[in-house]
Amino acid sequence: MRRYVMLIMVLVLLMGAIGCGPLDFKDQIASWKDAVKTPIDPPPEDVIEDLIQEPATLHEMTETIKVELYFARQEGDGLAVEEREITKVAGIARATIEELLQGPRTEGLKSAIPAETRLLDINITPDGTCIVDFSSHITEVSGSKAEALAVYSVVNTLSQFSTVENVSFMVEGEKVDSIGGYISTAEPVTADYGLSE
Repeated sequence: MRRYVMLIMVLVLLMGAIGCGPLDFKDQIASWKDAVKTPIDPPPEDVIEDLIQEPATLHEMTETIKVELYFARQEGDGLAVEEREITKVAGIARATIEELLQGPRTEGLKSAIPAETRLLDINITPDGTCIVDFSSHITEVSGSKAEALAVYSVVNTLSQFSTVENVSFMVEGEKVDSIGGYISTAEPVTADYGLSE
């Protein structure tokens, strides 16, 4: 008889333990659901403004560099320097010549390079020779003075960079002895600032 009483007591204890567990778990779920339903206070106005503020423009995020571009004077009697701020990129020599080909922004100057001339390729060798390859439009220079201005517009512009010692000219992928028949480009050309005086 005592054995039955003990067995009943163990069963009652087990039933109590099993009955309480799930109830506690249900209470926890209910409590969590209530917490999720609780509204969250909105952030302050100044925080909202910061969040919706427009991101910085590309110009503000990028670093720039000032370069010197050599253009012909309007009268065609020499070259003059125009300073321009451009985006600092790895291929700065290429970017600078692309700016040169766009023409001047300063009154009294004009491009020394024939219109529609395109830069096809540009490379700088370890010994400091900058090889520039232009479209055939560059050969449309007319006369020795115009050719000299075109050649030194390119050479002087590129020579501002410490990695450039001289410039070798190519047209449509071919090395040329001259772009107009007067100024020799058979050998790399070094800068001549006499035209800028």
